[in-house]
This record gives sequence, C-alpha cells and structure tokens, in this order.
Amino acid sequence: MAQERFTVLKMLEDGMISVDEATSLLDVIEQSALSVEHKPGETPLQSPESELSGRPETGDEDEVDLSGVDLAKMTEMKIHGVTPEFIESMRELDLPGFSMEKLLDMRIHGVTPAYVLEMRAAGLNPSVNQLIEMRIHGVTSEILRDFQSLGFEGLDIGKLIQLRIHGVMPDLLNQMEALGLQDLTLDLLIDMRIHGVTPGYVRELQMCGYSALSARKLIDLRIHGVTADFVRQMEELGLEGISLDRLIEMRIHGVDADYLKRMKNPG
Repeated sequence: MAQERFTVLKMLEDGMISVDEATSLLDVIEQSALSVEHKPGETPLQSPESELSGRPETGDEDEVDLSGVDLAKMTEMKIHGVTPEFIESMRELDLPGFSMEKLLDMRIHGVTPAYVLEMRAAGLNPSVNQLIEMRIHGVTSEILRDFQSLGFEGLDIGKLIQLRIHGVMPDLLNQMEALGLQDLTLDLLIDMRIHGVTPGYVRELQMCGYSALSARKLIDLRIHGVTADFVRQMEELGLEGISLDRLIEMRIHGVDADYLKRMKNPG
C-alpha cells in the first residue's frame, strides 16, 4: 500500500471521494480485506481501487484513488458511529468552526444534531469546540432554564461551562439562601465551591454562634482553615466569642490549641 498522503477526512472535505464511497471503504475495512497480503506466485487480490469503491472495475474516469486513506482513522470513525447521515446532518446545521476533523470528537462526546438544536432553542449558538466542551461537562438546556428561573439571565456559554466544572447547581443557591446568605452571585457560588464552603460548613459555624456570615467572609475563613472544630478548641481553652477576623489571623500565624497550651504552661 502506498504511503498515506491524505487523511480520509481531508479527502471527503475536498470532494475527492463521496460519503457513500467512504462508507464502502469502512465496510471493506471491517472485513479486513485490505490487511491480507498476497504471496509471490499467488493470484493477486482484487485491486484496492475496485474494492474500496464497492464497484466493479470500470474506465479510468470512474476510478477513485484511495491509496492515501488513513485506515486507522476511518476504522475509528466507524467504531464511534460517524455515518454518512451523521456527517450530512452536521453539515446542514452550519456550525461555527465545523470541520471534518471535528466529527469524531463530536460523536465521541455525544454532540448530536438534537443537542445542537436544543442549545439553539435555549438562545445559544455555540461553536463546535464549545459544543464538545459543553457535552463533556454536562451543560444542558434544563440547567440553563433552572438558573434563569432564579434570576440569572444572560448566561453565556463560558459561564455555564464554568458552573458545571465546579459543580455549581441551582440547588446550591437555594440551600445557601435558606441559611441566611444574601446577594449571592454566580462568581461567589463558584468561589465557595472551589474553596469548600458547603451548606454543612456554614451550618456548623452558625451553631458556634457566628450567624452574621457573608459569602466572602466564609470563603476567607475556609481558605485559612477556620473550622467549627477550631472554634470549639478555642472555647475549651476558655476563649469564647473570638471575632472572625481574629480567628483568621490566628490561623495565618499558626496559633492553635497546642501552641496556646504550651505557652500557658511553658517548660
């Protein structure tokens, strides 16, 4: 077989072969017809050109040279269901950034024509790369509608992906507001998720007497390791009602229960 010169995707895109001819090639690959090498003295196999096209040999004007086809890529496309119908349906959608090279990634990650139309119906017009990333991180039109119902209008694709990456779901906002937190933005919710400010964390601090908590203060407390357990350790040493800023300062400088005990009874 001649050295591969072009990938089959490029051949399809340039119109060198048709979708039907590419499909015929895949069928031949499945049967491993092209992987059999004939030995000297044996009757040669049917010419690859006639097998690959799925047609009997005809005049030169009907032949297509497929010697440069990337068989590994074509096999992978077949495995993942890149069919002529899928190719044509994606072409018809006129997607920003569409190329034949992207078809395999789209199929692997579940970017279907139905998903594209679902996103467009929700008011989004994502590119091919954005569609792939959205599917990877589980962005759905339902999640978008849930955030919109909570008052977050004008969400762009980048923000939706960011919310899903960090696990910010609409229910998180409801839980935090139920604990008394107000004026929560999506960026604050993302920061809270990044630094581990959970409803349980907030609830434990409130049980220690810290009720007037803002989202930003909670993030600072969590960043510096101020936990309900740390507060209880201070209380056991007779230190009650310590301000939140003081607790943060103590954690920054490594003032913990063990240090205080040793300082109280040196030697």
